[in-house]
Amino acid sequence: MKDLGHGANVDLMAKTFNKNTEDIIDFSSNINPKVVPNLEKYILEGLNKCKSYPDINYTSLRKNIGHYININPNFIIPGNGATEIIYLLMKNIRKRLAILNPTFSEYERGAKLNNLEVISFMLNKNDEFSINLDEIEEKINEFDSLFICNPNNPNGKVKNIEKLLKLMSKHNKLLIVDETFMEFVYEEEKYSLIKYVDKYENIFIIKAVTKFFGMPGLRLGYGVTSNKKLIEDIYKYKEPWSVNSFADTLSNYIFNDKDYINLSKEYYINEREYMLNALRKIKSLEVYDTDTNFALIRLKDKKAEELKLQLFKESNILIRNASNFIGLDENYIRIAIKSHEENIVILKELNRILGE
Repeated sequence: MKDLGHGANVDLMAKTFNKNTEDIIDFSSNINPKVVPNLEKYILEGLNKCKSYPDINYTSLRKNIGHYININPNFIIPGNGATEIIYLLMKNIRKRLAILNPTFSEYERGAKLNNLEVISFMLNKNDEFSINLDEIEEKINEFDSLFICNPNNPNGKVKNIEKLLKLMSKHNKLLIVDETFMEFVYEEEKYSLIKYVDKYENIFIIKAVTKFFGMPGLRLGYGVTSNKKLIEDIYKYKEPWSVNSFADTLSNYIFNDKDYINLSKEYYINEREYMLNALRKIKSLEVYDTDTNFALIRLKDKKAEELKLQLFKESNILIRNASNFIGLDENYIRIAIKSHEENIVILKELNRILGE
């Protein structure tokens, strides 16, 4: 199997270094550590429903998502994780795609597998990964669609992109926004473009359910757009029953669990501040601001792969070597913000290895 360069390669690392996967603390994948209450009960209900095929039209699932984000269920395309939506979209957009880098590598991989022409715009890492709107406008005729991750992966910073939306709408270009990590953001409603979907047909928003709700193995994501032709075109390529009965069943409960949602948001507001403050006390680290559940860090005196291997071999801690993101070099790492107890462990080990 090809290494696609993502985090969460726990099994491979454990096998390579003869370790037990149960002993490894995975800081390479960005998952909410809080478990949804009554999860076992919901899974058992889903197990009973596995005796039948899921609803091929995902009627209940789309209704639940629509209620959760306050959007017309007919605008929602459920998928087997956000990645399925990305790949379906790549089959149905025009040939020239612009991508704001550094960002999630599957955008470019999906584009190239579908023979799209890719143009790259670089976010300014010396200015909190800011967007150069002037450059985008100057080259507006060189692409048909533009892909942005907001909040961005790998740095985690959220942006107000309303000016970008208006620019794209003015020139009749499709704006694709991956909001996979938007639910971790304080004042989510201020930054999410979901509120504009009714008004603008040139928006396509991608969401992931299982990162915020802490169940990536469940595989559930969705796309949102009011562009009826694009929805119809995507469904021509979408495989039937790609979302399983467990995900369908859980949607009846998790989106209505306001206590879990609010407690998770509150936890990350406080734990982000704690982690950023603690990491910045280590002088050999340059720590970027984040609005999500992970942090991008530049190592001043050590290579990313060297630190990754040292932490893994000595402490059973797995971090993300971020050097394969376009525009980042061999000194960048990304670490998740996990439970407070696990965060204490990695801070202790980073201080032991890098502290003065």
